[in-house]
Amino acid sequence: SVASLALGTRRLYDFLDHNPGVIFRDIAWVNDPFVIAQNHNMAAINSCLEIDLSGQVCADSIGTRIYSGVGGQQDFVYGSSRSVGGQSFIAMLSTTSRGESKIKPVLTSGAGVVTTRFQTNWVVTEYGAVNLRGKNMIDRARLLISIAAPQFREELDRAAFSMLGYAYRRWR
Repeated sequence: SVASLALGTRRLYDFLDHNPGVIFRDIAWVNDPFVIAQNHNMAAINSCLEIDLSGQVCADSIGTRIYSGVGGQQDFVYGSSRSVGGQSFIAMLSTTSRGESKIKPVLTSGAGVVTTRFQTNWVVTEYGAVNLRGKNMIDRARLLISIAAPQFREELDRAAFSMLGYAYRRWR
């Protein structure tokens, strides 16, 4: 295991102390996409606060309010995409703790794009997993709607039609 920091209990620190199976390196090296890409079959698993129907991922803010740092998401998404056999996953619950959909027609106003739509590959919710890599906007919207919470799918479908027009209805 490679890490740049660890925070936890005495038990964690005892486990890490002189453990030859754990290597600590500077964050600039651990999060270097070109170092990450040297690992074959690299799987990067990240989370997000919301995603829009085009696949833009917001992982750091709720609207204009900063919720957390972006961490190494961008580095690991890019590094895994350059890895031989690598895959990148955005894992998320489909709804917020307030019962709102995290899959939205467009990101909340002011939300930051941490992972751009062309870099988003696999998106996973409790309703399934879809691969957006190489997909057009219509396919992306359909795929993301298919893993949204069921109570929001019709609303998202109407929004996709409104944004993408009749091609959205015809494209199969």
